[in-house]
Amino acid sequence: MAEYTNVRYSFKAEFFKVLANPVRIRILDALREGPQSVGELRARLDTEQATISQHLAILRARNFVITERRGTTVLYEISDPAIWKLLDSAREIFDNQLVSVRTALESLKREEAG
Repeated sequence: MAEYTNVRYSFKAEFFKVLANPVRIRILDALREGPQSVGELRARLDTEQATISQHLAILRARNFVITERRGTTVLYEISDPAIWKLLDSAREIFDNQLVSVRTALESLKREEAG
């Protein structure tokens, strides 16, 4: 049982390492629109093609995305839509923290003014 727990925590740590790069998160968010090629992602994210390809290779190696070949084009798509729940939760946490920071700043401004 302890071994399973260690494996599970190691998986989580590696999982979050993959998400530690903003370009990879942007790629995953862009794939909400459906399967896309490197060129489509490059245009959508306004990022160099080599950068997109590098990050897609990492996402693919870690099973975040899968590929499908259509003729000469390779399309990338999310391997498990549950990833979007996690990204949505992260956005919600960010928004909540932003509200807390705004509230604190407004409180400081009132104290300074008063």
